[in-house]
Amino acid sequence: FLHWPLCIKLRRSCSWLHSRSTLTMFSQVSLCVLLAATCTLARVQQIRSGDQYAARLATDGHPECTAVYTVTLEAQYSTQGNDLAMAPTHGKDTRISSSDPLYLNFQNAGLSGAQRIGFDWRHHPHPTSVEKQAAAARQQSVTALTEDDATPMGFNRDIMYHYHSVCVNVRNVDNRWVEVMAESLKPDQQICVSDWKRANLAENPLQVACGNGNLYACRESANEVTSTNNGFQYEDNMAVKFFCQDSCDDPEFEFYWRIVASQMKPQPNSVTGNNGVAPEFQQPDGENWCATREGDDYPSSLLQPYPENYDAPAVFERSESSASGVTASIVALLSVALARALSC
Repeated sequence: FLHWPLCIKLRRSCSWLHSRSTLTMFSQVSLCVLLAATCTLARVQQIRSGDQYAARLATDGHPECTAVYTVTLEAQYSTQGNDLAMAPTHGKDTRISSSDPLYLNFQNAGLSGAQRIGFDWRHHPHPTSVEKQAAAARQQSVTALTEDDATPMGFNRDIMYHYHSVCVNVRNVDNRWVEVMAESLKPDQQICVSDWKRANLAENPLQVACGNGNLYACRESANEVTSTNNGFQYEDNMAVKFFCQDSCDDPEFEFYWRIVASQMKPQPNSVTGNNGVAPEFQQPDGENWCATREGDDYPSSLLQPYPENYDAPAVFERSESSASGVTASIVALLSVALARALSC
């Protein structure tokens, strides 16, 4: 399989191909399918990029979205050892061995054998590139924040356009609890998130959350139980959109966003299909999962408050005032005058 950052570049090439290529539509689609097939490790799939939205807003059924993504949440991208996440956590070591007690958190997540959870993403992307690492160091930063193909702390970077949204389809969620985070590159810029493509019902109302500078929301997925040939299960159609609701003077601004879910899958608390009635599903850890989350691992947390080898000044420094210098001079003159008087 191709390396994850390379897959991102290939997808961008595919988007470029759609807008500029002289190939037939069949050839374009065939090439893009081939690219997608070689990038199975990249679980953040950009359906439409933000920089090409103008010509397509009115043609694809989602005129409010400047970019559309589909993210698949998986244990291998876990950010804190108790979640399913959508992308590599660049800048952080998230490894969990099969002997670690945290590994037991994923027994209910569908893991097979000793499947890898997490990875040492420090110095990623481009950990072996001396040039890129040095360029980041000169900015007192890390490549997770300076490189275009980076996903710092598992966040994706995008552009928010005025009066429009960045839309995300979230898969492999069922009815797990979900954590949604976003951070603007512009201080105190408002960011909001709400359900997308779902009716606002009294029994299942739309959920909206906003924040200035950064956004944090921990909530249920709102997926509903449906009947299937194998009984009952939750739908897998959660979708959200990021937007600016108030204080949106800037026509566009950049921001980071991330969506993760609890590793614990809800279980039925009654016999599935009993008399044809859908069972009630319970989240094993419920709201407690939200309380265990750090809640502050935004991309900006990768920045150190001071550069390496920084010699901080003392809080209190002793300095000799000018008055004390004058006093010393007067004492010296008086001593000389007294000595002369005594010699007479």
